[in-house]
Amino acid sequence: MADGDKAIENEADKLREAFHAKYSVSDFVEKKLYDQRDIDNIKSNDLYVQQFIRKTEPLSEAADRLHEALKWRRECGIRDATEESFPRWALERGAIYFHNVDKDGKKLLFVRVKEHKKDASVLPEVKRFFAYHLETQYNEDPHSQITLVFDMADAGLSNLDMDLIKFVITSFKVYYPSLLNVMLIYEMPWLFNAAWKIIKTWLSAEAVKKIKFITRSDAQAYINKDQLLEHMGGTDKFQFRYLSPEERLEEENKANRKKQSSPNKSSFKSPHQRRTEDNSFIGRLLTISPGDELLFTTDETGKETFDVISLKNTLPYAIAYKVKTTSPEKYRVRPSAGIVKAGSTVDVHVYLQQGYNTVSKDKFLIMAMELTSDSADNLQQLWKTVPRENIMEHRLKCSQVHKNGSQDSIASSASSLDQIDKLNTKMDQLMESNRKLEQTVKMMFIVQISFLILILLYYVMLYFFSPSLPPPAPKGNISDYCAGSNLF
Repeated sequence: MADGDKAIENEADKLREAFHAKYSVSDFVEKKLYDQRDIDNIKSNDLYVQQFIRKTEPLSEAADRLHEALKWRRECGIRDATEESFPRWALERGAIYFHNVDKDGKKLLFVRVKEHKKDASVLPEVKRFFAYHLETQYNEDPHSQITLVFDMADAGLSNLDMDLIKFVITSFKVYYPSLLNVMLIYEMPWLFNAAWKIIKTWLSAEAVKKIKFITRSDAQAYINKDQLLEHMGGTDKFQFRYLSPEERLEEENKANRKKQSSPNKSSFKSPHQRRTEDNSFIGRLLTISPGDELLFTTDETGKETFDVISLKNTLPYAIAYKVKTTSPEKYRVRPSAGIVKAGSTVDVHVYLQQGYNTVSKDKFLIMAMELTSDSADNLQQLWKTVPRENIMEHRLKCSQVHKNGSQDSIASSASSLDQIDKLNTKMDQLMESNRKLEQTVKMMFIVQISFLILILLYYVMLYFFSPSLPPPAPKGNISDYCAGSNLF
């Protein structure tokens, strides 16, 4: 067993001991406060147990978090949740869904706030639907993290649900403590500032660092333009539409039939879309595609240039990998290291940084080694200790092409593409400033109308509710006025 795996097992055993010392597991199962399937899982799944441990806190607090997670799982029935168990409205309205990845290759989970209306009668189902997405992702790949995008565009006070926000925070704090990469809050209205001050009190300093506020002008710092939705300033025209499992299967079949019927259809595709099985290197641990070189394709849109390395594991055990380059200052590799589970494939995105004109002398090295466990912890130390003869290595060269297919240096076009990119950025900033100016003008107009209404109301109240005027002063001497009157 590797040292890293042994360390995880030791930490997990310590937490199990603290947990059983503090809580009567058999009684909780009998009282149906725990699900027996979850108890069976924590007995054998070191990775699941280890995620509740924080090095700055005692094990007793980790045991409390594990206890709360187990209680919630039983109460929520998350183990038995399926797509068919949710009402149609939850599936069709598009308030919560996975789509695309961020710049680090993390899956994006979108929460469209404007699609949610505060309603206590449906809140339990909404919470369960959100948790279902987290549970599904964690079960598919417990080593990976996700990026949560709180899309608050066009949201108003009727969409603000503090109970739901608190549940989302608790989900990543207690129920799935290792799942969140970062939380992006897009276009938060100023009306929500007071709510944010309250929410911030629920978070630790470490959690606050994971929350980023973004707008249309800076969203591309976290998500590439082709992966970003159009209303956020990207080029993805995706519109959510729910498809049942049968409909999704039919859509896939149609796409496959279309691809087979027009294999020579002329269209521009990124290099990784043109990969074939013939262009692969079959190694003793991994099958690497492409097998010989990476192609960085540029076009007139100025989008970020990238290629994809596909690592396929056909073995019955996990393989660890690492990607290196001779020019690390030119490239951004996501993820640059990780694990390919048995029978699965991992895509490594290689981005060429703008401003570099030549790639012909650059090379990439893909390294792979066997793992006795799927654990990703302490891999860095494991790479240092594994014998060199146990490591598989394969090299890829680099080349660069234009969209029209002519393979040459892009020195002549780099400056123009850079200018286009700068113009696009300035245009996005200008549109954003214009939008904010329109909002300010609209707000000023509303304030002016409100002020005029208040003035009008003031004069109306003054007219109808002012006290009676005093009688006119008598003429002449007051004694003359009172003479002969019998007042007393």
